[in-house]
Amino acid sequence: MHTHRGRPASKGGPRHSVAVLLSALLLSAGLSASVPLAWADGGIDTFDVSGKVSPTGMLSITSTINFAGTAPAQFVQQFDTTLPGEDYTFYRFDITNMTATAGGVDLKPSVTQDGDYLVLSVDTSAIGSAPLVIAYDVTGAAMDGGLAVGNVAMTNVRWAVLQGLNLPVATATGTISVPGMIRGVDCKAGTTSGPQPCQMFGGGTYDAPSPNFQQTNLGAGQVVIFSFLLPSDTVATDQQVEARWTLDRAFSVDTTPLLVALAVLILGVVALFMLWRLRGRDVVTPREPTIVASFEPTGKGTVKFEVHDKIRPGHVGTVVDERVDPIDITATVLDLAVRGHLGIIQMPSDGLHRPIDWTFLRLDCKDKLRPFEQTLLDAIAPADGPAAVVSQIGGPIEDVIVTVQNQLYQDAVERGWFARRPDQTRHLFSVIGWITLAAAIVAMVLLVATTRLGLLGLVLVALAAGLLTIGRDMPRRTAAGVSLLHGLNALSMSLQTQPTNQIPKLTAYDDISAILPYAVVLGGRARWVQALADADDDPGVPDPDDLAWYHAPADWNLEDLPVCLDSFIAHLSGRLVGRD
Repeated sequence: MHTHRGRPASKGGPRHSVAVLLSALLLSAGLSASVPLAWADGGIDTFDVSGKVSPTGMLSITSTINFAGTAPAQFVQQFDTTLPGEDYTFYRFDITNMTATAGGVDLKPSVTQDGDYLVLSVDTSAIGSAPLVIAYDVTGAAMDGGLAVGNVAMTNVRWAVLQGLNLPVATATGTISVPGMIRGVDCKAGTTSGPQPCQMFGGGTYDAPSPNFQQTNLGAGQVVIFSFLLPSDTVATDQQVEARWTLDRAFSVDTTPLLVALAVLILGVVALFMLWRLRGRDVVTPREPTIVASFEPTGKGTVKFEVHDKIRPGHVGTVVDERVDPIDITATVLDLAVRGHLGIIQMPSDGLHRPIDWTFLRLDCKDKLRPFEQTLLDAIAPADGPAAVVSQIGGPIEDVIVTVQNQLYQDAVERGWFARRPDQTRHLFSVIGWITLAAAIVAMVLLVATTRLGLLGLVLVALAAGLLTIGRDMPRRTAAGVSLLHGLNALSMSLQTQPTNQIPKLTAYDDISAILPYAVVLGGRARWVQALADADDDPGVPDPDDLAWYHAPADWNLEDLPVCLDSFIAHLSGRLVGRD
């Protein structure tokens, strides 16, 4: 193999030349900003490199530096310990056994790490005209060189033999001793932005078996990147390839990570849908709607509201939205009053701007109560104690409300509308959902930190959030519950469309009062409350006791009922705060 001027002798393929170019760019990047000026004038006359590659891939370098004129007070050289690789990786170089001598005297250099750079500082104030000799070993410079003709594995040894100097170099030369015959050699020199082929480089011939180079007139900050190929059975690779974390790498949209994330997303969505279909969707049933209540004709143009199968307003609200809400309990209180178990007492106001308040009066009624109704009645109007005042309802009654909710849920299950208590089902799936979400977040952090599957992590978090979302709708109505729900939908429509003037005048107080608790939970409340106010049989005359279930101060009139009842419902619902 002959010596070449201005062009490489043998390249070792496109991969080799591109890597060398990248090396040239990286090895001197940031030089001018990172290396402090050691001296203002002068430079380096000759920079001679002699090196050796061991069969294990270790590269040993000795640089002999002759200064032009007197040596500076301090010599500084910077070595890049990384090189960008392919696919979000980088090559790492370990530089060890670094020494600095002059005339055989150890100058005890200072070696410090500055990010990806190793900085060598030497006190050269006393060396005079003696050459400065820098020696070190490099692990990681023997890289995979691909396959040569005949599928022979190759090792590509490449290293920036001159780098990190802030002084110009008149002449740089070098020879690397190798344990065999090289198959190719390359050399690049010049600026980091556009290194060009060295002036002279070669090797692999009978006269010059070792790879060598020569370059003149190198400016401060310029580099010489030297590389050569040998069979891997002669020199083993010792490259150190490490992954470099970036957002682009962590959330890679390359084919494999994207397909994995998409596949998991599709499978996860299908799994969530099947879970909801099997455990959350109501039972499909051909049963006719259950008639909860209806407006039955009583004569020409008149109707009467009748409740069937003792389905109470609390039941209605629980089946409709699968929750026992404060409004359901408020409607139950109103229903107890309308049915004669207690009276709602509007208390006299002490001032014009003082808010309305209410208490309760327990009444003797033989109508049998459900457990949740009895518990609620005993809480707000106990048989052997003072009744509650709405504005003063607090902790003790709030605690009882929890029991009322539990009993109402249990009652809905016993009547066959749910296979399992809705609150327990929601709680179970909530716990599962939060645990799954926490696990998905941990998995995403690990995937983002260590792999290219960040998109998969996002998918896992999204699916866990989806599980939390559908968990709210997982209570499953039975066939009886679905039939009841259809009946309630029909009743809701009737309450909002049935003409209010078809209630007989003589029985309007009782008939419309029976409608109100159901209108509170199903809609149409305002129109029926107004209809009750309009049924006043003695306009202009105070009506404190006209309603059997609502008693007010002496000057109260039935036309005040819409405002007072709306205020009662709002205040009581706000006070009856339990848990779902």
